[in-house]
Amino acid sequence: MIRDRAAREIFALLWKWRVRLLLVWVVVVGLVVIRLLTGPVLFTSSCLLTPKPLEMVEGASGGGLRTPTVTSLLGGGGVRDDYAVAAFLRSKQLTDRVVEELELKKELFSKNWNAEDEEWSGREPTDSEARVKMERYLDVSYDDFTGLLLLEVHWRSPTRARDVARAYVEIGDRTLRESAIADGERRIVELEREMANATVSDVEAYLAEELTRSVSLLTSIRARADYAFRVIDPPLVPDEKSWPPRTLITLLVAFVTAGVELGVVAGIYLRGGRPDPSEPGFADDGGPGRT
Repeated sequence: MIRDRAAREIFALLWKWRVRLLLVWVVVVGLVVIRLLTGPVLFTSSCLLTPKPLEMVEGASGGGLRTPTVTSLLGGGGVRDDYAVAAFLRSKQLTDRVVEELELKKELFSKNWNAEDEEWSGREPTDSEARVKMERYLDVSYDDFTGLLLLEVHWRSPTRARDVARAYVEIGDRTLRESAIADGERRIVELEREMANATVSDVEAYLAEELTRSVSLLTSIRARADYAFRVIDPPLVPDEKSWPPRTLITLLVAFVTAGVELGVVAGIYLRGGRPDPSEPGFADDGGPGRT
């Protein structure tokens, strides 16, 4: 009985303040809708990859042992190649190269770039600032069970999203290949120098065998079509926006606003703000009365 009376009185308060509550609800939802309609729209271009074992000349030996990663870029050690390649896609060096080659600073800081005069308004953003901002538009995830690597680029232009995602794959593969080739060329030069100074025939024969193996591996690295990745699904131009989900956000804000208003009215009631039965619009049965 007490609960029924409390519910009727809270409903009476809602009815009494219905115009005020409705205006607040409309203003809040309206502002959110305007923000969603005028805010940035992002498109997502994704690419599904499989990291490949990284061939290396440096560190290779007759027993088949080799360093598992490109040491100059990925630090060497016992890290698996697929883990190392996944981490490399989020590395500072790769991000800097992508930003530089695609001239993304102008797009990342479009408000500071004067396209007509082809110059910056104020100081030019640093590479570090561009890298931090670029990381907001990039997602890289690796599934250890399937061995699949998913790269996603979120951009305001669907075509540009595809171009940036493609650049990450192409520049990343090229960077790792160039590093492996540079390591291999240094090893070959070192082996040739050691052969020139070798005096024992057995040592010279061993160095010649190592040199032949290194040249063969270097040729294999240069000939591989895809050095670090096998592309399963290439990046495409997205057809639909990925953010923001306007309908979902609008409905969520509408329900949350209504819930907050109901909570405020219930709080006022609990603090003693009960309706006056003599006021117009309140009936003993808890519903809106006739005025």
